[in-house]
Amino acid sequence: MTDRSRRLVLRDGVDESAVAELAALLGWPLRADIPADRQEWTPRQVAWYVGPAIALTYVEDLLSGFPYVMITGSDEKVLSATVELAEQKLNTWRLAELIGDVDPEADPATYAESVLRLGMGAPVEFDEEFFGTLRRALRSGAADVRQSAVWAITYEPWPAYATLLEEFLDNEPDQAIADLALNVLEELAAM
Repeated sequence: MTDRSRRLVLRDGVDESAVAELAALLGWPLRADIPADRQEWTPRQVAWYVGPAIALTYVEDLLSGFPYVMITGSDEKVLSATVELAEQKLNTWRLAELIGDVDPEADPATYAESVLRLGMGAPVEFDEEFFGTLRRALRSGAADVRQSAVWAITYEPWPAYATLLEEFLDNEPDQAIADLALNVLEELAAM
């Protein structure tokens, strides 16, 4: 069985070349280089690995524009050690930093961006602090923030979001955002 890390969101100024340097340090050859295709909604992806046990993949997210890396592997210890190394070498956003960067008092564009980044970098398993931060964003007076919060849910669609989205739909005045939330809710129900 293959497990995966959370999406390790890269900071501004850290790009594919830094990830390639990490892969070279690990001695992992380039195995896949897939260009972005917006029509097919395929993000740019580059993968390095030596075998099926562990792989490092760089992705440029089409929705947010944020680049991230994800590590997949079948050995939990190797996966964990590789994630730790990637976090250090690539200076990725840590969980506490993702939470701390979300400031409801910031201007709506900054708040919306930090909410989207939070969703992207969320842990694979349910986390109450991330959940609560997105719940607050869904209640924002700014439509951009609420829309980003709905999109943020799609990165790690924990089942707990279903009730939250149902409540959200009862109160959302913007029809486009309500439609998006309904689509996300339907996807959650299908999982």
